[in-house]
Amino acid sequence: METKCSKDIRYHAVELLRLYRYLMKYRELSEILDLPPPALWRYITLKIIPNYERAENIVKILTSKEVVSELLRRYIRFRDGAVDLQEVLSNVVLMKILAYVAYQYLGPEVDTVLTVELDGVPLATLVSELLRSRLAVARKGIPITSEGVYEVEYMSRDPPSIVRLYIPSTGIRRGDRVLIVDDIIRSGKTTAALVKLIKSVGATLVGVFSPIAVGDEWVRTLGEYVDKVLVVLNVEF
Repeated sequence: METKCSKDIRYHAVELLRLYRYLMKYRELSEILDLPPPALWRYITLKIIPNYERAENIVKILTSKEVVSELLRRYIRFRDGAVDLQEVLSNVVLMKILAYVAYQYLGPEVDTVLTVELDGVPLATLVSELLRSRLAVARKGIPITSEGVYEVEYMSRDPPSIVRLYIPSTGIRRGDRVLIVDDIIRSGKTTAALVKLIKSVGATLVGVFSPIAVGDEWVRTLGEYVDKVLVVLNVEF
């Protein structure tokens, strides 16, 4: 008897194959998965559906850090000593693949996906949709329409200043299982502030997901706050 889990993994396998097909040729996809192009074509066009074992292997490979990090390298640019993610953030197909990575390794037991405006919102939205969870966005200004807010502050290094983040009180509830999603982690101070806020509300942190991290300062910053951090690609300057 086919269970919901087996249906989900088979659906995810086909969807991932379709997404990857937008970004690479059948030959390259065939080499990654060690499957013949005709078989991949039949899966992608829904002529047949992969069985559970094969689907599980497809999902495991196509959401692995090894494969996805190489995909990210094609779209990341380095300009004037900074990481330019514009080609990543504007590539909806790549962002959907990243959402599957978060789901595979940190889901699906998540009630709320939490991110910070602005660049983290597109990816967090896709992750939230895949997890069928709520989305909460921390903003640097008090939301006008909110009756109550949670507030947290931290010291930003560049430029040196106190940054305050606000989340509507309806965004995170006591007992929620929360996943933090951001587009990039640098010092880790923003993420650490969000972790403190989650704990102050009485919610539980499931983990932190970011496609990119810069350097290793964030490792030291988050070490005392977070048990589970998934970064797909760590870049150094």
